[in-house]
Amino acid sequence: MSAITVTPRTVRHIAIATGRPYEQFRAEYEATVPAFDRLEAIGVVNSGAGWAGIESLSRNTATNGLASFFTFDPSPVMKLNGSTRRGVTYLSGNIIEAEKGFRVDPACFLYLPLRVVIAEASDGTAVLGVDLPADLFDVFPAAELAEVASRFTRTLEQVLRQLRLPVPSEIAGAAGDESSR
Repeated sequence: MSAITVTPRTVRHIAIATGRPYEQFRAEYEATVPAFDRLEAIGVVNSGAGWAGIESLSRNTATNGLASFFTFDPSPVMKLNGSTRRGVTYLSGNIIEAEKGFRVDPACFLYLPLRVVIAEASDGTAVLGVDLPADLFDVFPAAELAEVASRFTRTLEQVLRQLRLPVPSEIAGAAGDESSR
């Protein structure tokens, strides 16, 4: 017999107006959260370097704690139908920290890597958006996943500081106390 679980919950979405032109901020984000080279990771796996090789690759790539595993920019396609503003979504994470969640419940990869969006506001500046990791992980009953969410929240805080953005209290406060929801 199959079972279905439906878990309603609130997810807080954080949007931070950067005050910087879209292209400039996008370049800054991509420099701070560099692309993870999947082919290099496959090479590490095939080389027999094991988990230590993946840890080394992650440390070298996710220099500020996060790397982008995938970038989706629908802007050129949307422009074909007259949409002039731009937006790009990144799947940003840290494979070493994410493994700690995967070990507990592989279903947590519904929310890892984190989805980060940079959208162009009507004035041409960038707005960074992300959902609060604690709220995303709240759907899972395993207490260990709250710590995974807390680690990703702390890393998100570090990335925001690296990008010289304000850190909302939901991120700064949640990193130390996930029960403050």
